[in-house]
Amino acid sequence: MVREKHLSTYRGKYPKACSNCKRRKERCDGRFPCERCVYRNVASECQPVAPKRRDSAPAGNAQTTSPHPNVDAGPVDGANDSDGLLYQLELQTFNQTDDSCRDWAFCDSPAASMHGQMSRMLRDPRGKYMFIGDSANLSFLQSIRKLVECSVGPCTFTRDPLRYQLVEATPADQSSLLQANAGQLASTFTLEQATYLIRRYFLATNCVLDLFDEADLLEKLPAWLGRSIPAEMDMLTPIYYLIFAVGAQTCPEDKDDLAQTCFNHGRYFSLSEDPSISTVQAYALITMYLLNASRRNAAFMNLGTAVRAAYALGLHRREIAALFPPAEFKTRERLWRVIRILDLFMSTSLGRPPSTSETRDTRATANFSASIDLCAMFEAILNEVYSKRMISIAALEKVSEHHRQWAACFQQGLAEDGIQSTDTLDDGRWPNIGLLHVKEAYYWTIMLLTRPFLVETVSSHINSANMAPMEETVGSRGTCSTTQVLVHACIDSAIRTLELLRILLEYDDIPKRLPFVVNSIFVSALVLGLGHFGDVGKIFPLDVHLKLAHRLLGIFPHDALARRNMTIVEYLMDACDTVTEKRIELGRNRYSSFVKGMFGRIDEDPNAKGAAVVPPTTSNEKPTSTTYGSSEPDPSHHMRDSFQLPIDEVGKQSSTTQLNPPSRNQTQMNRTALTGTETEPEGRDAVADPFMERDMMTQEGFEAALQFMSPTTLWFDSYDETSPLFSTMGIAQT
Repeated sequence: MVREKHLSTYRGKYPKACSNCKRRKERCDGRFPCERCVYRNVASECQPVAPKRRDSAPAGNAQTTSPHPNVDAGPVDGANDSDGLLYQLELQTFNQTDDSCRDWAFCDSPAASMHGQMSRMLRDPRGKYMFIGDSANLSFLQSIRKLVECSVGPCTFTRDPLRYQLVEATPADQSSLLQANAGQLASTFTLEQATYLIRRYFLATNCVLDLFDEADLLEKLPAWLGRSIPAEMDMLTPIYYLIFAVGAQTCPEDKDDLAQTCFNHGRYFSLSEDPSISTVQAYALITMYLLNASRRNAAFMNLGTAVRAAYALGLHRREIAALFPPAEFKTRERLWRVIRILDLFMSTSLGRPPSTSETRDTRATANFSASIDLCAMFEAILNEVYSKRMISIAALEKVSEHHRQWAACFQQGLAEDGIQSTDTLDDGRWPNIGLLHVKEAYYWTIMLLTRPFLVETVSSHINSANMAPMEETVGSRGTCSTTQVLVHACIDSAIRTLELLRILLEYDDIPKRLPFVVNSIFVSALVLGLGHFGDVGKIFPLDVHLKLAHRLLGIFPHDALARRNMTIVEYLMDACDTVTEKRIELGRNRYSSFVKGMFGRIDEDPNAKGAAVVPPTTSNEKPTSTTYGSSEPDPSHHMRDSFQLPIDEVGKQSSTTQLNPPSRNQTQMNRTALTGTETEPEGRDAVADPFMERDMMTQEGFEAALQFMSPTTLWFDSYDETSPLFSTMGIAQT
């Protein structure tokens, strides 16, 4: 009889291995958190693998218990059995995605190992789950939350009650399309009111929604207001209504009710079964209105209708547009540019695949459009980086070269987009929002390309700081690698974005809803907040610009998404203050032993542990070798190698000079010179008190440290020559 092997002693993976051990193909003890996750300092990410379920199984039979009994998020009100499974899936995908953010590959081989596709499902205000991809701001936010929790522990930022929800506004007016058409709203507009709303529309949507010429709309406006033909037969009716809706929505006055009414009428008149130029224009306006109203999923759906109609009309092909008269050719090209801008903005911010693809040569000198070329840049980053979940050297060089070419010639592309090159309009009356839209999009592409490197660098820094708090973090200073250049590019782009948008604080009547601007502010704030937990605060003024981002979000109080982002930034600032306090305390304690050894201390209890004065030793005595740490390897070493090793290979292939950071042996020699003891590298099982080194410095080590103080002797005569130590004013001349 063959003896049956016990599953728990089998040399393969444990049958109930956590998601981390299963993904890394390591043995797991089946506990939560398991020993390996605790050792790697990722206990908060130790989650069981979600049970596999057949697609044909009915939802009613899919009742399972919660995979983790200690999940702090409470149950969702009114959730049925399938919702409960989705909620478990939500928690599972969040943890898996955040752990897999460290596994982004950076290699030069097209056959690189691809990691499993992880996704996020967030619950919208109606209780439905929506897909959020890797490039989404909320995915980036959740990755930051995980890193912050590893650094400072649970806090308001990491325990935000809305962290698993897709916050969106709910329209106050739920009237149907038939009810919206009950009255004739056009008769209530005067020419002056309509003109004002049209001008506010162009001010807020410059560069983003360049569909019409302002002069043409104003010229046709009197005839449309006094029209006698049925509104259903007038193709300008939905266009004017939707323009009025966006203008009322963005003007500084409280005209939200008027905006909603105009939107309902415009949406009703835009219904059509046949695609046409006016239909695509109307749905582009509907998308913009919904974006302003913080209804991103609704905007995403209506944009899909516009995209399908645009493809049906052949707007995606320039050679087809060239077959039409010059006026319609211009209209078609402008409409396609608007569709591309809206599509790439929504696809990037929500992490969803783009609906459009460019067939034009966007870098051609003739008719060069800065906006169209930027859209091609966004598309390349999404397709070559985020969809593949890897960053190859070829993709990095390709996109960075595209950036350089765009920066060199974007000024000549502003005219094609109808954007002035000055910072203000109308002799300084308004800020040039169109120029702000173009420049902030350029900086966003840089942050989007480089933020995986920022996440990895900060993650390594946090793990190294947790493992060896008294040592200098490897690579924290003295290094100049390709990765550091990319990290600094990410931080620098965030700071430049906020400096660019600082001009908005100088005006009182700017549009009260600018979704593209709000998005750039929020992304920049997240980048700066994450950089605060790395080691770049000594180079960049992170605190100042993080506060600037908070101020900029505060000038959009009518925007529900801006208010939500402002709250998140507040929580992030509190977390940054917490880690700053910890660093200050660490710095004080690092030199506490030197101060105590030189001057003594009177505020300590002599009977307290560790308060005894170290007896002096003679010069012939040798300090006792003391080991106060574990000799086990750094648990973050494997994680860093999985990401950093390919980057080093890339640096060799691209002839990039890379300075090696000081090794741990060199750091150990420096510590030995200060403490007079030989110690082994610290591991996870080091002593609980990270500042115990202050009580272990011998007299010989202290005297050795004093030898490095310069100058050894301070002569007062050198000060007398330039500035006397004692004032001579008032002394009578003798």
